[in-house]
Amino acid sequence: MPSQASRTYRGRSGAPKTASRLAFTLVELLVVIGILAVLASMLLPALAHARRRARMVEEISTARQLMMGMHLYALENSDAILPGYATDPGARDDRGQALSYPVNARYPWRLSPFLAQSFELIYCAENRAYLRRIQAGNRDEYVYAASVYPSLGINSYFIGGNETEFPAAAANVRFGSGTVVTRVAEVDRPSDLFAFVSARSATRGLNANGYFQVHPPYLTGRRWAAGWDPLAAPKDWGFVAPRYSQRAVAGAMDGSAAAQGLKVLQDMRRWCNRADTPDFVLKPSN
Repeated sequence: MPSQASRTYRGRSGAPKTASRLAFTLVELLVVIGILAVLASMLLPALAHARRRARMVEEISTARQLMMGMHLYALENSDAILPGYATDPGARDDRGQALSYPVNARYPWRLSPFLAQSFELIYCAENRAYLRRIQAGNRDEYVYAASVYPSLGINSYFIGGNETEFPAAAANVRFGSGTVVTRVAEVDRPSDLFAFVSARSATRGLNANGYFQVHPPYLTGRRWAAGWDPLAAPKDWGFVAPRYSQRAVAGAMDGSAAAQGLKVLQDMRRWCNRADTPDFVLKPSN
């Protein structure tokens, strides 16, 4: 009786095959591994692109929610626009506790009552994981930090004004009425004017995915760096974060939201109600 090692099998052709020929050779294994590596190199970029797009779509949804909250604020406040940065003595957290400066000057806690007090609508994508971590920690630290790192920053200079850096009343006197819009009816081009833009923080590192305000590319002169550099300090591009293949999500005053490229992000007509050229600069009205 033949041993196991010498046992033979016959294929469809009738030719005998030994058991040892049923295994892969080293060369065949290397070929298979090589094919798998090529397939992985083709699929991984596509998967990464799909993940980035999913995050961008989520952030676009967040921008729309913020604009809905802003319009609800206007409905309850005689058409007034939520100030970009202004102390609100009446601001309270989700437990009804009064908030002090500077927490009550940043927009998140002032806008959240018009979004069912849900910070899940203000923080999105990977930034939401940070929100959950601080929610699980010290209560006072959470209330403070939640006001600093929303995914999108408000156009605080030209939307409602920034009481410490660019007060609405003073700016409108110096540079002309309508420079800073304080009522929805004052907006000339609601589909163009940015209210919220993807932001990155100056205090949590270069890759922090959120900040409570964004600054325009020009005021009385150019303020942003000449070109976008992801390794530069966040303030060099006004805390704006073009994190989606050099595009940033922007929510406009008509409630729409979309990803905008570097050219559009630097167009002052998208930032200031009175701007009539991409490189518009403010000049005293008298």
